[in-house]
Amino acid sequence: MIIDIGAVWCHWCHVMDQTTYADPEVAAELNRNFVPVKVDTDERPDIDGYYQNAAAHLTGAGGWPLTCFTTSDGALFFAAGYLPPRPGAGPNGSGGETSSMAPLLKRIAHLYATERSAIEREAVATAAKLKSAGHDQPAVGGLEAMRAQTLAGLATSYDRESGGFALGAGPRFYDFPAIELALAHGFFGHPDFTAMALDTLRKIAAGGVFDQLGGGFHRYSTDPQWRVPHFEKLGYDNAMGLRAYCDAYEASGDEEFARVARAIAGYVNRELLDPKTHVFYSHQDADSFKGDDGSYYTWTTEEVRRAIPADQARVAILYFGMQDSPALAPDKRIVLRRAMDSAQIASTLKISAEKAREMIAKASATMLAAREHRRLPQVDRAVMTDRNALMADAYLTASAALGDQSLKRIALDDLDFILAHMRARDGSVYHVWSDGRAQVGGLVADQVYLLGALIDAYQFSTEEKYLIEARTLAAIILKNFRAHGSGVLVNLHSADNGPVIAESAPGAQVFYDMPMPSVQATMSIATAKLGLLTGDDSYAKASNELLADASIAKSVMSSAVATLGLALEYRKYGDAVVAIVGSQTDPRAAALLKTALASYRPGKIVTLIQSNRGSATGLPPAAQAMVAASAGEASPLAFVCAGTACATPVRSPEKLANVIKQFGVNGSGKTTLVGDRGIAQPPPM
Repeated sequence: MIIDIGAVWCHWCHVMDQTTYADPEVAAELNRNFVPVKVDTDERPDIDGYYQNAAAHLTGAGGWPLTCFTTSDGALFFAAGYLPPRPGAGPNGSGGETSSMAPLLKRIAHLYATERSAIEREAVATAAKLKSAGHDQPAVGGLEAMRAQTLAGLATSYDRESGGFALGAGPRFYDFPAIELALAHGFFGHPDFTAMALDTLRKIAAGGVFDQLGGGFHRYSTDPQWRVPHFEKLGYDNAMGLRAYCDAYEASGDEEFARVARAIAGYVNRELLDPKTHVFYSHQDADSFKGDDGSYYTWTTEEVRRAIPADQARVAILYFGMQDSPALAPDKRIVLRRAMDSAQIASTLKISAEKAREMIAKASATMLAAREHRRLPQVDRAVMTDRNALMADAYLTASAALGDQSLKRIALDDLDFILAHMRARDGSVYHVWSDGRAQVGGLVADQVYLLGALIDAYQFSTEEKYLIEARTLAAIILKNFRAHGSGVLVNLHSADNGPVIAESAPGAQVFYDMPMPSVQATMSIATAKLGLLTGDDSYAKASNELLADASIAKSVMSSAVATLGLALEYRKYGDAVVAIVGSQTDPRAAALLKTALASYRPGKIVTLIQSNRGSATGLPPAAQAMVAASAGEASPLAFVCAGTACATPVRSPEKLANVIKQFGVNGSGKTTLVGDRGIAQPPPM
């Protein structure tokens, strides 16, 4: 068989379809000697994951398109990436006898006919190697040593010139989980990590990887300076990016991060959101037509001068770096980036800063309106549970950070759709909604990311149904998606479909961000939060079990295990519960709840205790004790508990914000317990 693995949004997959597979000689050879199979990586990430892992072990190949040659039962014996139809037919005349499709097909067909037993032995050996591959060795010193190792690696890999957590001349990925880890560690007394995170976010938002006119992040940067992207826009990148910019805004108060977050949400609302159901589509292509590569987003200076008035064009050409060493796409068109800020524009053009900001806004709006007359790249309208859960979760965070309640409504509608339409018989959720029905049994990522979103939906909405759904789904994951005799999660389908492809041995891959957050670490964080919300010790036990088998290879960069690092950071410091006691209809309680949700504190849990119910059953003991001690006081009031201590209740949103950010945290990041009977005093206001 030949298995071609790609995606709707993948530029080089389109090129291969339009050239290689459209070539008559290639098509004839494929039909004569092979069984061709096409796999969409987004719809079948389990198949993609298996062959990506197998290809990496066998040849070092990876990414998309992935071209796999297998035996009749699917065992891999040769893998490659993009293959032009024949020698010299690739970009810039690339492609040789062993790296172009037509001669490779003939060679493999000949070998299979004459040396089939040898090929099958190699395929069996590769499959056996994958099956036996277990965990990497745990770090010496256990989880605390692993946490320290991850943080040290993050600091070492930080690019002080361009931002991001990678060094060298290769392409750059956003590593939003690594940014979240740096923000979290920075909050707990390490401001140098906060500076790394904020600096990185500023630099990538100013680069060509961010759509400066329409908002949203392209797939990744082809260079270390974030100048020229691969132009696809992936739903999960923008979900993680939205969350990171909102967290950065809450942590720093810098309005620039709020501006970028609003631009991301604006893009998603415009291009990836179904306006009727509020479900999110998956991705957007880079290409508008055959042979294209992102021209929808790129410009020439002549196009700018034709599209907008001369005074605006002068500002735009400076602001977007169109003359100062412009960033050039492969077709030599200019990629917009923010090469100057408004103050620099004002100084260069001898105008006021206010006038510069006004001109930049006008030029951007006029260019965006002109761009909308171009042919829009295709949007993949498949609805995927994992992407939707990540986006819904990000929208909940954004609703509080940006003060936009419409984002919360969209997120809750999205989760309600998944719960109503994508359930499997065993209680788990399907992976894909397409053509009006749920398809493909859900994988572990679908369940785990949805669990995280449901927990946050309960906090942001105060609706009990989301907590009930979260507890039900957590039980299903812990029962059906863990390896036998281990706490390690496995990528099996829900019971409706059953596994179609053999799973590589459960091991380190679930601890890695690939590139979405590690499912193992995300599940550990989710169960820890459930423990704080419910007071059920079994969740804390499950959270610890999920981390007990954590192991990472020494060769793996810290940015690849950042969500694991985040889980370990939360385990050490992030057990704060913010409780609001009051009536849901009381505007004073609503103001306290709004502040609690919009105040940055990594790993915090926010809960509303209805004063007319008079019970905090389910919360940790310290929080229950605080509710009991405050029973005679007038509501609404709010308090923060960390570890075994609680701060004195407060009634003003301003004081609550300070307590959330300061209580139980000192310069070394250790919990500070003050006062008697487990009741601590808040820091000075």
